[in-house]
Amino acid sequence: MSRKHVVTADGQALLVEDVGRDYAHEAASRFFEGVGGAEFFRQLSLAFYRLVDEDPVIGPMFRAGPEHHAARLADHFIKMYGTPDLSEGWNPRFLRAHLGAVIGNRHRERWLDLMRRAGESIDAKEPWFSDFVATMINASSAVSAASRGAALARGAEIDRQGVVVSEARRRRGAK
Repeated sequence: MSRKHVVTADGQALLVEDVGRDYAHEAASRFFEGVGGAEFFRQLSLAFYRLVDEDPVIGPMFRAGPEHHAARLADHFIKMYGTPDLSEGWNPRFLRAHLGAVIGNRHRERWLDLMRRAGESIDAKEPWFSDFVATMINASSAVSAASRGAALARGAEIDRQGVVVSEARRRRGAK
C-alpha cells in the first residue's frame, strides 16, 4: 500500500509517495544549507528568545534567561536539520521540557508569531524560512497536543482552546 505525505521543502509543498529516510535526510540537508546552517539557527533562536523574554503571553513559561533557552533551541534545530536527525523532534528531553505546561492555542499562535518576527529581524533567507515556518506550524500543533494530553493525564480540565479550566486535585477526594 502506498502512503502519501505532504513534504514542505525546497520552497514548495509536495505530495510525495512513500517518503523514505534518504529522501527526508536529503531534503533536511538542503534546507539546513539553504537557510544558513548552524549560524542561522543560533541567530534565530537568540532573536526569538529575546522577544519571548518581553512577551506577556509566553514569556512567563520560560524561567531561565533568553541565552539559556536560545542555546538549547539552536542545538535542537542544528541536530535535527544539520545532522540530520529528524527523530530529534521526539527526543525525550525535548518532550519533557514541554509536557509540564499546558500549551494552549494562544500560546502556540504567539510562539509562531514571535518565531516569524525573529526570522524577519535577522533577514532570514527565503524560501527557506517560509519552509521552516510551515514545518513549525505542524510541529507546534503536535507539541501543543502532547502538552494537553499530559495535562489531562494529570487530571486537569482543559477547554477547546487549551485553557486550563481546573487543576488536578492533589489527592483523591480533596475538595
